[in-house]
Parts: sequence; C-alpha cells; structure tokens
Amino acid sequence: MALFAVFFGLIAFLSSLVVLMVDSVARGHDLATSKRATDGIVKIISEHKNARIFYDLGCARGALALRIKKKFPSIKVCAVDNDPIRIYFARARALVLRRNVDFMAKNIFDVNLKDADVVYTYLWYDVMPPLEKKLQKELKPGAIVITNTSKFTGWKPIKEIVTCPKKTGTPDFETLFVYQKN
Repeated sequence: MALFAVFFGLIAFLSSLVVLMVDSVARGHDLATSKRATDGIVKIISEHKNARIFYDLGCARGALALRIKKKFPSIKVCAVDNDPIRIYFARARALVLRRNVDFMAKNIFDVNLKDADVVYTYLWYDVMPPLEKKLQKELKPGAIVITNTSKFTGWKPIKEIVTCPKKTGTPDFETLFVYQKN
C-alpha cells in the first residue's frame, strides 16, 4: 500500500511538471523577478511606511508575491495573472508555505487598482502604454508603481535602481523604475 502511495505521488508530481512545461511553451515565458530586484523592491516598500496593499501584475507562479508576503506579513498582497494554470500552482505554493496571498486568474486590465499602495510589474514593452493609462486613471495619489526593465513613456520615474550589471543587450535589463502617482 505504501509503495502504491509513493508511485501515485510520483506520477502526480511528474504530471504537474509536464503541465507547467506545456503551459510555459503554449502561453509564453514568465520571467521570474531576480533576488537582486526583489531586494530593491523590498527596500522601496520599506521606504513607504503607509504601504498596506501590494499588487503584483503579471505574477506568473507567484514567487515574488510570496516573498513580499513573507517579508511584510501585515501587507495585503494581491497577485494577478491571466493564466489559470500559473495561478493554480501559485495558490498551491502559498498553501504549502502558509502565506495568505490573494491570487487572481484575471486580465490585469480587469482588476480595479484604486486601493493599491504599491504596484509592481515585469511585463512586455507593448503592455506598458495601456497599463500606464490605467494606472494614471485608477491609482490614488501617492501610490507607488515599480516596473522592472520596461518603463512608461509619459510618466517620469522618481527613482531608478539598477539591480543587474549591464551584461545583456537590453539596456534597462533588471532596472527598477519607481513612479509615484500625483
């Protein structure tokens, strides 16, 4: 009986890996936020003592959202991704780690951000113009927006943090752009 349980567990684990791989190929890659960038984000949040609600837009499998919740247990962490498979695995990981993160399988443009204090995103360049408009319209004054690598064209950052030495062909790779809503 114990051998059957081990076999079943192994099959379930391998099936999960296959689902993740197929999902990554079919739905596109998800770039994980590096440890260096995470440290920068933590520093930015620490500087804003009034931060109570954090949004991770395009959270993929939720690694950053879970790290933020661990570092700031009193902050409400909301993480959004349009891929329900990634959200499923993020929720499972949160359950195992016992971290209360609100993972949402939604399009980021369908989420109301009016209560957000800090918003983070590491998304494609082409998403940035409509996202900039959404954030300018919905965010309350004083809210902080952190973008990784991609930046807004019409919104001047209040700070830039280079987290990765310039080794790649992408000029702003792993640069955090910090914006504040007026």
